[in-house]
Formats: sequence, structure tokens, C-alpha cells
Amino acid sequence: MALIRNADRILKNWLEGPDRKPLVLRGARHTGKSTAVGQLANHAHLFLELNLERHADLALVRTCRSAQELLERLQQHHGLSTLPAGTLLFLDEVQEHPEALRWLRFFREDHAEIAVVAAGSLLEVRLRDAALPFPVGRVEFLRMEPLTFLESLDACGDQRIASDLRSHYDDPDGVPEGLHHLAMERFRNFLLVGGMPEAISVWLRSGSLVEVAHVHAALNQAYQEDLLKYGLSSGTSTLQSVLAAAPAFYGSRFKNRDLVPGQKDRAIHQAIDLLDRAMVLHRAKPTARKERPLLARTRAAHKLLPLDIGLALSQLGVLPEHMIEQKVEALLDGRVAESVVGIQLLAGQPHRTRELFFWARESSSGSAAEVDFLLPTSKGVLPIEVKAGSAGSLKSMHQFLAASKGTQAIRLSSNAGCMEQHKVNLPQGGQIDYTLRNLPLYLAELLCEGD
Repeated sequence: MALIRNADRILKNWLEGPDRKPLVLRGARHTGKSTAVGQLANHAHLFLELNLERHADLALVRTCRSAQELLERLQQHHGLSTLPAGTLLFLDEVQEHPEALRWLRFFREDHAEIAVVAAGSLLEVRLRDAALPFPVGRVEFLRMEPLTFLESLDACGDQRIASDLRSHYDDPDGVPEGLHHLAMERFRNFLLVGGMPEAISVWLRSGSLVEVAHVHAALNQAYQEDLLKYGLSSGTSTLQSVLAAAPAFYGSRFKNRDLVPGQKDRAIHQAIDLLDRAMVLHRAKPTARKERPLLARTRAAHKLLPLDIGLALSQLGVLPEHMIEQKVEALLDGRVAESVVGIQLLAGQPHRTRELFFWARESSSGSAAEVDFLLPTSKGVLPIEVKAGSAGSLKSMHQFLAASKGTQAIRLSSNAGCMEQHKVNLPQGGQIDYTLRNLPLYLAELLCEGD
């Protein structure tokens, strides 16, 4: 059973767009790229798929010297005198022959009537190894992340709950208590199941977290085996060590030497870089800036985020009873809540670069300030904190607002949400006057919509 996703709508709009460019689908393996294109095929006049992990398809592509020759060979193979307008050509697992990406510019320039999608897991890894650039300006990009919480509600038959939650997103009084209770119940399940399509499908079929855990174990093993094919100059042992150590640092800042004690910083950096480019984890970057463009402080510790919250909690051994015993934002000292918010913010921006920032400022006196995430918007940079508590506990956010002269801030927690107006006297003197928007954790992805 195919899961209905936000990407289905985006892909259909792309296919029917008046000025369509070839599309490159990015994302980790098993996030649903091929399935989404298969769904899109229902809207095409003709669907042609070449999976470059199949020997015959790879051999065909390797023997072609141009996009024109590839189209001619496909016509011959399918007994067609020409390919009709509205044909959808899918080059899947293109990382097996990344040179084929050079052809995308010629599909754009010479065969605009053919809709072309190229997809591949580990694509960024292979492109860097082959020193091949994308044909900038002649292609479009779309990322496929695991399903978001609201997508998972739609997939699990809770479309009404998802629709009602969306309708209350801008409600100054927050989500109604009964609806919030239902949403938190589903959200706790989502934390354990996650957004990987296979895990959600098994959950839908069986309702068993034990079976879901088997899926998570198989996916984690598959990622390890996949990535070890692309070894590092230092060998595969460092990559294995980083993969094993990473879960303990999800949702928190890390330094290379702490991640795998005893290993050389350079080797750990290479391993983390490979995993980030393969999109099986993510490094949120620290910045001291308060306005766009946000620029990373390269020497400061980054924050580690997993690909999927279900995979992460499976690795960390979080159980259903842990969800009942404490609030979500208290699990593992807040690292679970920060991780899931970061994942939802990434998934909510599929057209943008896979990039997240947080604000970090260290002073000469030794005091530090940190805001969990920063979201660039058309109205400025929005600070986001992931925690419960009173407005008085948001000292770092107050420092950011004072420095940026901002008047809007977001706090995410397991509460139902509300809008608050605050005037705060600062320790260093002066006052800030700002609107604090409290939102439930499960609506984090909506912060990215419309901006």
C-alpha cells in the first residue's frame, strides 16, 4: 500500500508545470523516492524507468554517449516511432553512473517535452568522489525525508485529526484540549514508529511495536552495509565506530574527540561528513549571527540530529512506558524533543538546502547563550526554543531578541499552545517587548510552511 505524502502533490505540480526542469530527488535510502515517482507515473502519458542497480539498465546507459542517444535507444526498445509529449523518464539509483547527470542539461535544452527525474541514495557521496557538479540552473531539486508527523496521521487514517490540527495552527488559544490529547497520543506512537515508510506500513498492518523494532534494526543494518561500500581513506573502522556512537549524541552538541575517544579528529570528521552527505544524519550548525545569511561558526561544536526519530529511539532503547512516565521534552534530558523538532524542520523545507542553524554565543567571561534553532523567514530570523516552563526561563532567547531587535519567538513543548505578550527587563539593562508563540511539538513542521 502506497502512503500518501506531501511529495506526491509537489511532484504532480512539477509534472504539470509550464516551465518544468529535470528534477533531482535527494534523500537517504528507504525514504520513499522510488515509490513517489511510481505514484507520479499515474499522471504521465508514458512512464519509462531505468534502475541503474539493474545490470541491463546500467549497461544501456553506459553505452550511450548522449541524452539523444539514450532516448533513441528507449524508442527502439519499446517499439515507438517517437516519445510522446508527457513522457516521464525516471533514472533511478543514478549514483551507479553519476556521469549521466551531465545529460540533464540537454534534456532541459533539447527535449523539454520529456519529464525527467533522477534519484539516488548516496548521490552526494558519489558526486564528490567523481568530482562531478550538478548542471546548476538547469535542474530542480527536491528532498525526500521520512514522513512528518502530520503525514503519518494521513497515512494511518487520521486525516481528520491532521486537518483539525492544521486549522488550529494559528489559533491564539492553542489546540483544544480534547484534540490535543488525541494528538499527543498519536505523537508518542510516532516517536516510537518514526517516519520511515516501511516502519509505518508495518505499524499499519500489525499495530506491533515489536515488529516495527525489527524493521528499524534491519534499516540500521542496511545503512551500515551500504555506507561501508564507500570507505574512507582511514578505512571503515572509524565509520563503524561513528555509526555506533552517534545515537548517544543525538539532540546535543558534540566534539569529534568526544564522539569516538582515541580516534583522530580528521578521521572522525571524514566519517561524519560522509554520513551527513548520505543524509543518514544531520549536523545542525552553530552561528553567532542574528540575521540572514546565517553563517556557521566552523570551529564551534555542532549539534547531531538523526535521519528519523523512530530509528533513533530504537537505537537508544526508549520504550513506550518511558513516554508515559515523563513529558516528551524531558526524555533523555530534552534530546528527544530537540531531535524530533530538528527533523520536522528539515522535512518542512523540501526545496531548500538541507541546513539548520542554532544560535550559540560564548563570551570572554565564560557565560554562554544558546537558542535551540533559528528559522530564517521573510520577516527575519525566528528563534525557536524546545522546552516547557515559564517565559522567565528563556534567558538565551531574550539575549537573542535583544541583540537582533526581534519581536517574535517560538517555544515548542508538549503543551497545547497559546499566544503570550511579554515585557522583560534584561540583566544588562534595557527591556524587550515580544510575542511568544507557544506551539505543541507535533506542529513544528508547520513553522516552515508559506515561507
